[in-house]
Amino acid sequence: MQALELIRTGIAENTDIDPATVTPSCRLDELGVDSFTLLELIFTLEEQMEIEFGSDVGTPETVQDLIDILQPHLPTDG
Repeated sequence: MQALELIRTGIAENTDIDPATVTPSCRLDELGVDSFTLLELIFTLEEQMEIEFGSDVGTPETVQDLIDILQPHLPTDG
């Protein structure tokens, strides 16, 4: 599953946002993702991917920021 799809699913589970409207350029605050929801989303992504991002990832402001955090942890084809 690609990073954007994982994020869309996580946002849909934690907000009333239609996942189809979530694009990389969307700001998380405009999607209704506050700091508490962001923590829940990150914990959910860590559990799904069986990884730990650590505390040095910073605070993502956009969906693209989250994609950039997830991308290195996704399996590569080939």
